[in-house]
Amino acid sequence: MTISSTPDPSRVEVILTAEPPECGRCGQEGILSARVPHRLVNARNETVPGTGIVVLCPRCDIGQPEAGALIAWFTVHGEATSENVGQAAELIDAWASVARVPPLNEAALEAEIQAWREGDL
Repeated sequence: MTISSTPDPSRVEVILTAEPPECGRCGQEGILSARVPHRLVNARNETVPGTGIVVLCPRCDIGQPEAGALIAWFTVHGEATSENVGQAAELIDAWASVARVPPLNEAALEAEIQAWREGDL
């Protein structure tokens, strides 16, 4: 794991922002986000590497052990400081090691494309 503003498609990178990220699953405020590498298989059965954004969400991710531990840490501490950054980094690293880009929902994508074509977006 690294903390960077320049994406590296081979590593998970925590994204530092002034405002909390929005969870793409529930639309609520998340805690932090990261660029996570993925490999998609295209229509020609070729593997295409890339990165996607994953948000740590206190509502959507609480049941996942590594995420739950990190959510609990942020609930107790609020933010990382010079005194607790080592502990935060360990928990972020554990979460980042299991964070995955969710699979593409092709039906939702097609619906969004159709809405865009009809001028509904």
